[in-house]
Amino acid sequence: MIDKNFTSNTLADLVKINSVNPDLSKDGAGEEEIALYIDGILKSIDVESHVSVLKPGRVNVTGILKGTGGGTSLMINAHTDTVGVEHMDEPFSARIENGKLYGRGSYDMKGSIAAMLAMAKAIRENKIEHTGDIVLTFVADEEYESIGTQEVIKQYKTDAAIVTEPTDLDVCVAHRGFGIYEIKTKGKIAHGGRHQEGIDANTKMGTLLVELEKLADRLPDEKHHALCGQASMHVPLIKGGQSLFIYSGECTINAERRTLPGEREVEVLQDLQNIIDMLSERDKDFNAEIKPLIWRAPYEVSRDAAIVKKLSQCAAKVLGCQPAYIGHTWWEDSAIIGKTGTDTVIIGPKGGGIHQEVEWVEIQSVIDLATILLKTADDYCGGK
Repeated sequence: MIDKNFTSNTLADLVKINSVNPDLSKDGAGEEEIALYIDGILKSIDVESHVSVLKPGRVNVTGILKGTGGGTSLMINAHTDTVGVEHMDEPFSARIENGKLYGRGSYDMKGSIAAMLAMAKAIRENKIEHTGDIVLTFVADEEYESIGTQEVIKQYKTDAAIVTEPTDLDVCVAHRGFGIYEIKTKGKIAHGGRHQEGIDANTKMGTLLVELEKLADRLPDEKHHALCGQASMHVPLIKGGQSLFIYSGECTINAERRTLPGEREVEVLQDLQNIIDMLSERDKDFNAEIKPLIWRAPYEVSRDAAIVKKLSQCAAKVLGCQPAYIGHTWWEDSAIIGKTGTDTVIIGPKGGGIHQEVEWVEIQSVIDLATILLKTADDYCGGK
């Protein structure tokens, strides 16, 4: 029922379009071109399509397959932006070799976009009706601030959702979150030859870094999840001082804390604040402040949720074996949708090289994904 040639050709067309997130790379084209391509496909297969411009060059597309009424509704979500293409030889070639299609975004996640479009084409061509609505959301900016899905949840509310991030056709029911924090230590600027007058913000940061390393060492033992692994923390950025021969007046770090389902924003922040408070009590010259910059909540959905059961059952029928339940160690837009109270599960194609120099997706797995999505939509939305 899934048109294999359409799926493969659409996937290649999608990968050939530069949709690198401009907030991640100065050469990023944004999502406008790929959004207009998707909009054209939807209209060509007689699917209601809406284009939403979030800001210049940043565009969402939503396809709606209206139900006849009375059924449960389903959102299927994919992001159209990609990370950058530095050090890639042919990022937009869409080269096919041994059943794999290569290029930036092929696995993360243009294979999923192609599968969603192929599913919609099969529904229209075979005149399949559903009692519930099927809402296909192709969103901007998942790789940075998720402004696309943030906008989608304001406009559409469904009974359940599937986010089609890569899972190698397993069923993902949980993923980690993260918090980004800015921490500054304050010193006192003075000439390097006047040590009695200066307070070195950099060395004060050093004492803080020692304690953060202790926290990072403890976290994997203290906090772990059966599917998502261990909690973690690191310090990706540090900047301090203004010149040689001058005591540093300020030192700044960014700390990244990866969180597990069940961890709360207030508790994670308090753990870091407690370290600062402890050092302040120990050293009268220690002065630091912390500011939360970004919080992306971890997420988990019950395996007993109706959409999870139906997706798992349909995937087993298509694949001939029961897919595993897995968790992801990264964050995804599913947390944003799930926070609204919508049960959200994750499934995507097979591939490799996510955010790496060589990225690929297995074409047959994209076709299998389209079939799984079609069967799941039929079961969940009352196909007839």
